[in-house]
Amino acid sequence: MKSISGLLIGSLAVVLAAYLPAAAVEHPVKLEKDADCASCHEDKTKGKAVHSAIAMGCTTCHEVKTEGETTTVNLVSPKQEICFTCHEKSADAVLHAPYSKGECVTCHDPHTSDFAKQLRADGAKVCLECHADRSDAGDKVSLFKKFDISGDEFRAYPKVLPSAEAQVGHPWRRHPVQGLPNPLKPEEKMSCFSCHEHHAASQQKLVITLPDKQDVCENCHQAAQKAKADKFEKEQQEKQQSAPAKPEPKKSNSGGQQ
Repeated sequence: MKSISGLLIGSLAVVLAAYLPAAAVEHPVKLEKDADCASCHEDKTKGKAVHSAIAMGCTTCHEVKTEGETTTVNLVSPKQEICFTCHEKSADAVLHAPYSKGECVTCHDPHTSDFAKQLRADGAKVCLECHADRSDAGDKVSLFKKFDISGDEFRAYPKVLPSAEAQVGHPWRRHPVQGLPNPLKPEEKMSCFSCHEHHAASQQKLVITLPDKQDVCENCHQAAQKAKADKFEKEQQEKQQSAPAKPEPKKSNSGGQQ
């Protein structure tokens, strides 16, 4: 009976830890009311991709309390829920595991980033941080050089490539993953997002559904074949235009006077 009670108490503690606000962190110095956070944390307000909430004020996401000479800072909601207070959670059938758990800051910086959507890396690199294997993965694995996870947790993530530098290999060994133009959006490079949704999808593996429920694989391969044919035709036209003109045949003088 004691072991069952202990198990129930332990399970309850895990649930509460997930949904109660994290313990407040003591601020290094006392803050007066209406203090300007940016006067010290200006780096959180600048960059190529700044969280729109920054313009709304830090207290949109952070709760600041000063009692006596001590100031504490906490999130206004549990960390697994705070992003969904502004960004409505998708109702799609298939959810990316970190997204489903509210672990948005695994992939996104909560303040500012050099990459679109405040991603912690560019293109496929953000996905391959977890989904590419590492030969040096030990007891701890660093993600984006920002935080660590256990080696067991890292190895539990599905791996699609042998390394984050691989250019081909998913979903089959010669399929390009990054570096080449995206046939469906030639102005962009191929990445995981060429075929997969970021957060949620109606199809398994987060595969993209195109407008009118068209198949992304079929459309992409058709676009690639068309691009290849157009390139060949263009090269042939340029070759013909650059080829030297053939000299006109000389006229025969056999019909002259006798």
